[in-house]
Amino acid sequence: MPNESQPVPTRTLSRRDVLKASGAAVGALALGVDPVRAATNAIRVRRANPVSVTMFVFLGGALDVMPKAFKDWYESRHKNVSITIYENSNLIGYPLMVAQKQQDPSKPFVNMGFFNAQTSAQGDLDGMWEKLDYASLANAKDIYPAFKRGNQNGIGIGADQYGLLYNTQMISKPPTSWGDLWNPTYAGQVTFFDYAWYAVYAAAKLNGGGLRNMTPGWALWSQKAHQMIRTIVTSNPQYLQVLTNGTAGLTDYFNGTGLQWKRQGAPIQYVPPKEGAINVPVYLQSVHGNTPAQTEACHDIIDKMLSPKWCGGWMNTSIEVPANSKVKLPEEFKSLPAFQKSTIDKLIKLDWQVVAKANSTWRNLWDQNVKAHL
Repeated sequence: MPNESQPVPTRTLSRRDVLKASGAAVGALALGVDPVRAATNAIRVRRANPVSVTMFVFLGGALDVMPKAFKDWYESRHKNVSITIYENSNLIGYPLMVAQKQQDPSKPFVNMGFFNAQTSAQGDLDGMWEKLDYASLANAKDIYPAFKRGNQNGIGIGADQYGLLYNTQMISKPPTSWGDLWNPTYAGQVTFFDYAWYAVYAAAKLNGGGLRNMTPGWALWSQKAHQMIRTIVTSNPQYLQVLTNGTAGLTDYFNGTGLQWKRQGAPIQYVPPKEGAINVPVYLQSVHGNTPAQTEACHDIIDKMLSPKWCGGWMNTSIEVPANSKVKLPEEFKSLPAFQKSTIDKLIKLDWQVVAKANSTWRNLWDQNVKAHL
């Protein structure tokens, strides 16, 4: 792996590169010019022209640290590329992407970014993503197979897990089970991210249902919502405020975000439920509708982010299992509950296509069975 601080050597043109410059190549054939040389020249011209891309970045915690550092690093080495950071939750930002795609698919709301597993699966259904050519990504060979998508619509950079978070100053008896979210011991002390169906899935799973049969979960929460839930939030900053200002002390959420808040001084502790935490990969994706120059820039940005340097940086700030096999796990992580073998062995792996297809139905059921009972 070349040193990231050194210039990256020019790679041999792939078939994909030639095809992307096919217009120039066809014209060259008509003139009797070498088409490969014409394609090379066309690509060089395109790569030298100014290009701007917008990157979707998760809002809250330290989730912006690595992307912003990467932006500065990449722009310093690619003077023609300008990266704009767009920060939001996938929950809020992705519908804006869909709306823009419907209005004008040639002008995407963002050009690339970080997307969770549910949004990635939804994007497959919506035709949102550009396919990545793994063979042309230098760092893809070092990515664990579990992080590669069969359709090549994006590629993983890390994996978080979804379990329990609680305020150690408000909750005297630490939770241990998904069932504690509806345990009367914690009545009036629970908060959730809006439309976060994980607690409904847990209730269904513990009561004879599952991902394809959420009925037991909706039934339970329609009865327990008023008793258990203090408030519902819509952003990470609001979430942190609610969990630390005495409003509510228990929730289900991401291990990585919880530990970021803890690093900032919040009295927050993550607990993997005894039934198993939920495995949640994070993917890098390029968006359909980009110009050829934006596509080239986005794919190169994704490739560089997959390197040990930047994948390791994402691991350190997001507290996730790294996708690149060459990244070393810090000593700090080895003692954390989320990284214990017993926790990893119990991780629940979901079929995210099922989630994506059911999402609109679940949102309606959430309004009817959860929010309507608060």
